[in-house]
Amino acid sequence: MSYSSEYVRAYAGQYRDMFAVRIASIVAIVALIAWLKGPVWAAGFGVVQLALYSVLWTVVSRARTAPDRPAAGLTLKRSTELITFLLASHNAVFVFAAWQTDVIRLPPLLLLLVGNLVVGALQVHMSRLSFAVAVIPPSLLIGLIAWHEAASDPVLLGSTALFVVGVVAAASRQALSDRQTVDLVVDLTARSEALERALQDAEGQRVAAERANQTKSRFLAMISHDVRTPLNVILGITEVLKRRKRPAAEAGMITDMADAGGLLMRLLNGALDLSRIESGQVDVRLAPVDIRARVEAVARVWRTQAGEQGLTLTVQCDGAPEHFRVLTDEARIEQVLINLLSNALKMTPSGTVAIVVRARPGASGAIDLTFEVHDQGPGVPEDQRERIFQPFEQLEDGRSAGGAGLGLAICRASVRALGGTLGVRDAKPRGSIFWFRISAPSATDASPQPDTAPADAGPRLSVLAAEDHPANRKLLSLLLPNFGVDLTLVENGAEAVAAVASGKFDLVLMDAMMPVMDGVEAVRTIRAEEAASGRSRRLINMLTANVFEEDIARYMAAGADGVLKKPIDLPALHAVLGEAAAARMRR
Repeated sequence: MSYSSEYVRAYAGQYRDMFAVRIASIVAIVALIAWLKGPVWAAGFGVVQLALYSVLWTVVSRARTAPDRPAAGLTLKRSTELITFLLASHNAVFVFAAWQTDVIRLPPLLLLLVGNLVVGALQVHMSRLSFAVAVIPPSLLIGLIAWHEAASDPVLLGSTALFVVGVVAAASRQALSDRQTVDLVVDLTARSEALERALQDAEGQRVAAERANQTKSRFLAMISHDVRTPLNVILGITEVLKRRKRPAAEAGMITDMADAGGLLMRLLNGALDLSRIESGQVDVRLAPVDIRARVEAVARVWRTQAGEQGLTLTVQCDGAPEHFRVLTDEARIEQVLINLLSNALKMTPSGTVAIVVRARPGASGAIDLTFEVHDQGPGVPEDQRERIFQPFEQLEDGRSAGGAGLGLAICRASVRALGGTLGVRDAKPRGSIFWFRISAPSATDASPQPDTAPADAGPRLSVLAAEDHPANRKLLSLLLPNFGVDLTLVENGAEAVAAVASGKFDLVLMDAMMPVMDGVEAVRTIRAEEAASGRSRRLINMLTANVFEEDIARYMAAGADGVLKKPIDLPALHAVLGEAAAARMRR
């Protein structure tokens, strides 16, 4: 039989724990022998017993320090069986010798024998053989004495025999309890080690998850930068073209381009919001929105795809025009609507997909908005309607259509962030109606922000823009003069530092990622030179595609006054220019 290292260690610990009591018992018996038969007999008994216990201590200590040695359990078992047999046999032989010399009377003799029996029987026993060799020698001797001495005092001998039986029975229960205790200790040790391994695995998985999250963040940052940069050029040049007189057909195409680019921008922002949605951190950006105009813009962009599939896409807006102008998060409304519309087009083999929007006055001056997307697909079974809104859960039809199972989960998170509800019901005669409802404050009194500076806005602002991308520099040179700006362009942070040191600028627009010296280091250098020279602090705004929260915090810590995101938001740019003009007037 093989024994685990935990089993060996547990039994060795049991033997070690019993030593103090057993040595104390031996000392008491030695004292009794010294009183009954003198010091020579007592010394002889004590030396042999203590020597055997010393050997037992050595065996137990070796087992505790090296429980995983080959055959460590078997060695401990056989050694303890042998030592226990020698201890019990020595006790029996000693009492037999004392009985044969007839120096002491029967009652003390029996008391000594029973005491030795108790010491041996209650000792820790690793096996049944160990228990047997501990109790058999003294029990046999008691039987022998009883057979010779019964006539002299049968009551005493009978009582002794009953006591011996009781001791053996109690000791057997103790031995069983010891084995159960060891088994429990071994089991608890195994469970503890398993828990420790599980904790280590969990820690490893946590570290791996953090590493994966960092990788994901870097990937998203790269995607954000690489998509925003060309999109900035597309939307910016589209904005410039919109301001020029064009034939009606061309103007309509430019408007469609602007709508599609804005749609793409909002889709990108929605994709980057996935990590925040997963962690429950969904932020809402409220602004005046004309819901009717946005729904029609979405439909106008998606009608081409619907037509390519042989489908008809219709829009129905039910409500007064003023009720469709509300304060809400335009990007999230579009994100949800586009997800539902995309699913409807995938699921509809033929026929019509309809967008229905209703706007009604609600409580406390709010507007209640209901959005519906009607498809003519296979429908959603009632028992599956909750499941499809869970992450990575989808029906077979959705999987066949190439879905990832995240769209509806993101929709639900976005609608909940707006304080609304989302669901699905059957359409008649076939298909499904995916709907969501929100309440939003009316925005009929909100005045739109101007996107160009008035012609008589005063002296022209002097603006320095650090931008390494040629297309972005061209865009700035086309766009900023419309705001009454004298523009100076440089290609990296080092050139920006030199330009600020040699010229007076009302505003510095600083890209983040540039060669030679990046934008963050350039801002730090400019702020340090201002502090050293006593020059007045210039307004510096980052103009960048890297706009994660940790990026913005890094820019502000370096000394930036604000952050303009790419693609450039014209009202935000106008606000920064207004701030620069106000700062110049205060100087």
